[in-house]
This record gives sequence, C-alpha cells and structure tokens, in this order.
Amino acid sequence: MLKEAWGYYPTDRLSVIGRLKKINMQLKDGETAHFYLLEDIRSAKDFTRLNYPIEHDAATRIRNTVYVLEGYIGEVRNELEMAPLCIADVQLSSSTEREKRRNPFALEACADVRPLKEIPIDKTFIAQIDDGFYLEDLIVEHWKYKNRVEIAEAKRLDLASFEAEHQEREEKVREKSLNLDQELEVLESKTDQKRSELESLSIDASQIEDRMATANDLLDDKDNQLATLSREYQELKQRMESNLTKLTRFVREKGEKLLKLELISESDLAHLVGRQDEVADPSGYLSFEEQLGGNYPDAVKHIQAYLRSNDIYYTRGVLGNFLALLRTNDLIVLAGDSGSGKTNLVTSVAQAIGGKSVIIPVKPNWTSSEDLLGYYNPLEKKYISTPFLDALIDASRQPDVPFLICLDEMNLARVEYYFADFLSLLEGRSTLPELYLYSDAEASHTLSEFNTFLRLINEISEDLSRDELSGYVEILRDEELNLAISKACGFQNSDSMLRYHSELRRILSSFLNTPSSLRIPDNVRIIGTINVDETTHYLSPKILDRAHVVRFTNPLLFDWDEIERETTELSDIQLPLKFTAAHLGERKPYPRFDHSDERAALIIEIARDYLDPMGIEFGLRTVRQALNYFQELEHFGISGEEALNSFILQKVLPKMMFEGDRSVGDVNKKDYLMGFRQFVERKLGGLSESVGASSSLDELDRLIQRAESNDWVVNYWTR
Repeated sequence: MLKEAWGYYPTDRLSVIGRLKKINMQLKDGETAHFYLLEDIRSAKDFTRLNYPIEHDAATRIRNTVYVLEGYIGEVRNELEMAPLCIADVQLSSSTEREKRRNPFALEACADVRPLKEIPIDKTFIAQIDDGFYLEDLIVEHWKYKNRVEIAEAKRLDLASFEAEHQEREEKVREKSLNLDQELEVLESKTDQKRSELESLSIDASQIEDRMATANDLLDDKDNQLATLSREYQELKQRMESNLTKLTRFVREKGEKLLKLELISESDLAHLVGRQDEVADPSGYLSFEEQLGGNYPDAVKHIQAYLRSNDIYYTRGVLGNFLALLRTNDLIVLAGDSGSGKTNLVTSVAQAIGGKSVIIPVKPNWTSSEDLLGYYNPLEKKYISTPFLDALIDASRQPDVPFLICLDEMNLARVEYYFADFLSLLEGRSTLPELYLYSDAEASHTLSEFNTFLRLINEISEDLSRDELSGYVEILRDEELNLAISKACGFQNSDSMLRYHSELRRILSSFLNTPSSLRIPDNVRIIGTINVDETTHYLSPKILDRAHVVRFTNPLLFDWDEIERETTELSDIQLPLKFTAAHLGERKPYPRFDHSDERAALIIEIARDYLDPMGIEFGLRTVRQALNYFQELEHFGISGEEALNSFILQKVLPKMMFEGDRSVGDVNKKDYLMGFRQFVERKLGGLSESVGASSSLDELDRLIQRAESNDWVVNYWTR
C-alpha cells in the first residue's frame, strides 16, 4: 500500500532521499547517545515530496522521517553529515516501533546510507516566473555540494585575483596619499591664513544667509531623495499589479473552464479570482473619523439618537459600556429575561456602526466544538459547515466591516462543552487565533481526483476530434463522448455520469468555500446571550473567568424621562455611523501586571480580603483583563468610580454562588459578604445611579436580601 501511495511498483526497491540529521539523547546514567533521521523525505524515482498516507490530527503529529541506526552510517559519517541529501534503502519498522510512533507505515533504513550523487529530477522542478527560472533550495544545495571542489577552486582563483588587484590598488592609494598629504599641507597653510582673516571680521548677515543656503540645499537633497523613493515605489507597485493581473487572468481561465463544465458556480468563481464583495455606498453613512473626529463619546450620542429615530431605546451608559467591551476583544455575555433587549442590542449597534450582525441560535443538543464549527466528513469528502463558521468566513472576506456574531441563548447547552476550545483560542492576544478545520492532504487528494477527471475529458475529446466543448450538457448529449468518458471512469450505468458530476461539484464547492484553516478575523466580535431558568445551565467558572457578563433589567423599569432628555440633545438622526474594524480596537496583549498600579492594587484588595475567603477564584489573567477594560472605558470618558462599578457588576457579582453559613476559620462566608458590602459602600456610596444601569451596591443589597430569605444560599443568578 505504501509503495502504491508513493508511486513505486510492487517489484521496486523502496528507496528514499532526505536530509540526514543527527539526534542526541541524554541517558539516565548521564551518558549521551545518538541516532539519525532522514527528514523531508523525497521519492528516489522522481524527487517528489513523500507524506505518509495516513490521516491524523494535531495531537498525532506524524513526521515524515525515516529512522536510521548508527550501524548504517558506515565509514563515510563525515561525508554524510556534510551532504545536503542522502539516499537509503528502507523497510517497515518493527510493529512495536510503529505502534509507539502511532504510524503504521513508520520506516527505518535497512542498508548503508549513501550520499546522493544525482537528483532524479526533470524540468518540471524548475519554476518559471515572468522571465526568470527558479529551483527549489534543496536542489541548489545538493548541486553546490556536488560541485564543491570546483566551487572552492573558483573561489581560490577569484581570491588570488582579488588580492593581486587589491595590492595594486593599495600601491596607487599610497602614492596618491603622499601627494594628498603635500597638497594638504599647502591647504592647511592657506586655511590658517584665511582663518586669521576671518577672525578679524565680525559675523554678519552674509554668514547667516550662507547657512540658510546650505540648509536649503540639504532640504532640496531630501526632497530629491523622497521623489526618487516615491518613483521607485510606484514602479514596484506597477510591477506587482501587473503580476497580480497575470495571476488573476490565469486563475480566471482555469475557473471558467470549470464553470463551463458546471463543476463550480458563479460565486465559487468569484472567490477564486478574489472578487471583493460590494462596498456599501458611503453616502448612506456618516464617517466616524471625518464627521465625528474619532470621538467615542460623540459616537455614543449619535448611535443613541439614531436608534431612537428607529424606535429603539437604550441609555448612553449601556451603549458606551457595550462599545467599550467590543474594543476589549473579549467574550461578552448579555444576561437577562426574554424581551429585555439582549439580542436587539447586538443587531441595533451593528446597524448603527455600519457593521453586520449574525445571530446563531444555540441548540440544547450541542455537546462538542463540531456543533459550533462543523466537521470534515470523510465519506462525503467534504466539510460540513455551520452558520457560525460561515459567518467567520464571510467576515474574513469583508475585513473592513465589523461583524458582531451572537450565540443566542448560549446556555441552552453546556457552554463549556461546545465553546471551551474556541474560547481558549481567543486567549491568544499577540496574534490572531487560527482554527484548523481539516488536513491539507484531504484537499490535495480531491484536487488530484479533479485533475484526473479533467485530463480524461481533454484526452478523450482530442481523440474524438472534439476541439471545443461548450459545456457539460454538450458532453451528456454527445453519446459517443459520454460513452467513452463513462468507460474510462468505470461507470456501469447511464446515470453514473450525472451522479459523479454532482458529487464532484459538491465536493469542490465545499473545499473552495471552506479553507483548511482560518484565522479568526480581526473584525469579528463574539457575543453570547443567556437566560437563567430551569431550562438552561449555569455558566462554568472557566467561562466566567474569561467573559464580561452584562445583566439587563426589565426595560419597563428605565427612567424614560431621562432617556428622552438624553436623546433630545441631538436632532433627528437618520444616517448610521461608519466604523471600521480598527475603530473597534485591535487585538493586543493585556496590560502588564503592576501591583503598584492603583487600580490593580484595588482589585488585589478585593480578591485577597473578600473573594478568596468566600471561595471565589480570581486569577492574574482576570486582573489584566480588568485593566484592559479600564483602558477602553477611558475612550468613552468613563473612569474612577463608574469604571469600578461596572467591573464589580460584570466580573465579581456573577461569580457569587456559595453557602453563606459555611465557615472559613472562625468567620462565616456571609460575614465576608457583608464586609464586601461595606467596602463597596465606602468606594461607591456617592456614585449616582446611571440611567437604566444598575448600581453594584444596589445589586449587592438585593443579593443579600435573597440569600437571607433562602437560608443564606447566595446565588447571583436567582430571582
């Protein structure tokens, strides 16, 4: 099977080419042992790269190497270690070794390893780009090693010639230096004379003008340099655009052929040639940068007035906090009863900032990441996508448009079952997290099958003198051509051609529209909505640690008069704003932890004196996340007491679920809760309640009242 997969005949000797690498190991007794590996193995027949024909996931990590025992290195060890490429006869490793490596095809050398003399390649390994020809680095290294003696001799001759020429030039330089020394003495004498004359004169306006002239000359030189750089940039840009045009033309020609055979759709062809989605008419928006000068508090006012003109009402506090949370790039959880405006906030804000919202209803039977991201079906040879993954792919094709993806009623299923892996990816802050959906080898196998099918059609068409086919339907109508293709493909009945074509079309569409890996786009923000009742699940500590929980109250309890006064500050707003992904903040590492920072010290005090005794975990990551949140709030003019109030509401109170009568040492947990209540009153007692937003002190009082009436069972989520 391995020989067949690698293009060897059953009677062929199985030989491979690769780089020899020495592996050192430290034994338990302190001694050092070593063995060798052949890496980056290639076919000894045609030098193609070899991969073990086995499907594997990221945990398996099958390496395309061959194990080489010390005994097969022989007396040419030094030569082998110098050679870029070696060749070895190989055989299957023992069953124990193959099982240990999790590779049923693991190979080992069965004879002496030899330096490769000639690479079995032809012109197909030479790539032509524009007017140049390029070889793979590995081939160049082998040829340099093979001709190392000639190269060394040529270098020696060049060096000798260079040294002779250098010596001759040194003699000329020495002679010229003597002449210059003599001239310098004369000039120094004249300079001393002029300096004496100059010192007798006072500095006048002419000297200043000379200096200004010199400065202007320097400025002109810089302008000339800038003009040259600009011209070179334009030339480089034109060359790149020309190359891109050629590449696009080539891809379009191949794509149109597939379109003619009805193997791809018009949308698939658009993705192949990289056609961008239609850009929204800028006249339908107000530019956040140009009209509002990038001012976030003004943006909140505009969004509130715009939503009011569409009969949607939210306070500035809610809108400003939500936009600040979007800028953190963290998971946002909106909690509240049905009809409290959670999902509507996502769709409304997306519309108000010129973005897109995608609502993904969560099903109670979601149990793994496959329910969120889909999975590869090896039987159908295609990736089974999901609305969530489709939204991510759509966002990657519109990088300037903010995408708010909302997992609606996300706690109908256990969130940690289907979302934990994705949430762990979101923790990476230095780079964009990457999703690995399926192996690139699957796409390679599918493309190979397509190439074979297309080559058969071309060859049979030429044999039957069918110069140009107008399309797939013509093939079906051409009985002779259809019969020849069916015979070549091994079809047994008249409708097999239709089924095979339909299957190929579905498979190709899947691979074209679903990449094997996908970086989570920078313009995507993930929001979840939850409703805690008997049909849903509580959020686990892992989710609460990484999320900001915003609880919504009943809209009927809002101070509608105050909302009306807020919205009347602006005239009737009919146009939404135009935000870019950059306006929603970039993904960057959390601020460094500095215990001397006033805000960090305050959070540490809360965790040390109150949360930890109550059994509530509060780690360093949460502190850094909170510091990042505080920084984003400052863009909206929110700091100090207001920021601390939001932090307690969103990061502290949602974690409060414990039995208050339990003792910690000589003190009950409920006593620590009452102590925390006094702490909040000291810090935030003078904070006026924001319109429509909760005060953390009021929320804490309600929590304590519910606990007192329920045998001191403290649960933030009960009502």
